[in-house]
Amino acid sequence: MPIAVILYLASYIDRANIGNAKVLGMYKALGLTSTQYNAALSVFFVGYVIFETPSNIILRRTSPRFYIPALTIVWGIICALFALVHSPSALIAIRFWLGFAEAGFLPGIVYWVGCWYPRQLQGRRFAVLYSSVSLTGAFGGLLATAIHTLDGAHGIEGWRWIYIVEGCTTAGLGLLTMIFMVSYPDTAGFLSDRERQIIILTNEADRALKASEGFSRSQIISAFTDWRTYLWGLIYISTYIPVYSVILSLPSVVTGLGYKGTSATLMACPPYGFGFVIVLVGGWTADRYKRWYWHYIVGVCITMVALIVLMAVENLVVRYVMFFFIMFMFLPISIIWAWLSSNVAGSNKRAAATGFIFSMGSIGGTVSGQIYRAEWGPRYVQGHGVNLACYVIALVSGTALWWSYKRDNALRDARAAEVGDEAGAKEGNMLGEELGDLGDR
Repeated sequence: MPIAVILYLASYIDRANIGNAKVLGMYKALGLTSTQYNAALSVFFVGYVIFETPSNIILRRTSPRFYIPALTIVWGIICALFALVHSPSALIAIRFWLGFAEAGFLPGIVYWVGCWYPRQLQGRRFAVLYSSVSLTGAFGGLLATAIHTLDGAHGIEGWRWIYIVEGCTTAGLGLLTMIFMVSYPDTAGFLSDRERQIIILTNEADRALKASEGFSRSQIISAFTDWRTYLWGLIYISTYIPVYSVILSLPSVVTGLGYKGTSATLMACPPYGFGFVIVLVGGWTADRYKRWYWHYIVGVCITMVALIVLMAVENLVVRYVMFFFIMFMFLPISIIWAWLSSNVAGSNKRAAATGFIFSMGSIGGTVSGQIYRAEWGPRYVQGHGVNLACYVIALVSGTALWWSYKRDNALRDARAAEVGDEAGAKEGNMLGEELGDLGDR
């Protein structure tokens, strides 16, 4: 988990640092227009959509230990190359390739973590993982401000130093990860035979998985014939759009409160610190009480209220406080990861479904860069309204998914009761994987 958290933090810093670079001089230096800047934000997710699903299928046929670190090294190098950009068209082009390189990382990490932990232990771990996203805003803003003090060193502008330092650091982390990362429990040398067997058997019992399951074309096809895969995609895209729009644009939105430059970057940090706490606490309680849906709904509803207040109120203090409550937007995403990983049986199906669902989120990412447009400032009422509409969709689709699982849980319990104990043992074994496919919670 420490490896996953560190790399995920690096990935978000590298994709979101454009927001800090903008207010710290990049916008003027490149002569960007609002349309060009928003295009640069959105095109990142075009690359994401193209490579996300194929990447997870490739991951299943290779090794996470080498594949995930290789992706990290590549996008770190690309991030550093932003320092060579001197035109809007070059910025847009390199943002596309950054998205292409990062595309396989997140679904790959979610799949990898799901291979190590049963569902009752996944919630808090995904919460820890996703809490690093909120740290992107807090730590990333502070880091960018600190690096910007190099402005003028060796004749290089401060915003270019942000890309150089952060990109080279990420590439170095990728090299270290290649040394320490372990692909799966059955290949983990640091585990004893007994510990390895416990992990494998626990996961088998939890999701009807087979140890060392090979590549299965039929499972991959089943991921795309399962209607819930598309409902998951709708849920993810409707929660992903608001999260990314805020991550990419909060420093700019804060300028609407009267802050400029470095002050705007620093004032955007405290709400993210609050978001970090929300995700950690929410993940822990979701695991403890096994209520994924209700935690998801709480995060969605509180964020909706905060958006409504931002649209209706002009008081600057109240609006700034609402930025703290908007950070509840991070909770549904972390819940989705655990909820999804817990309810898709078969490692090949889970890999394909995860890649597809995350690609749907990336399609939403192409929209997120257009939500907080400069001409809509300083209050950005239209942008808040778009995000509010997204959460209405998330509320309805999440409830529909929860109801479908609740219905199938009842069916699963009824069929298990029909099988019986000893007399139905043989039949019970035959039904095991089928029952596992019905999911839980």
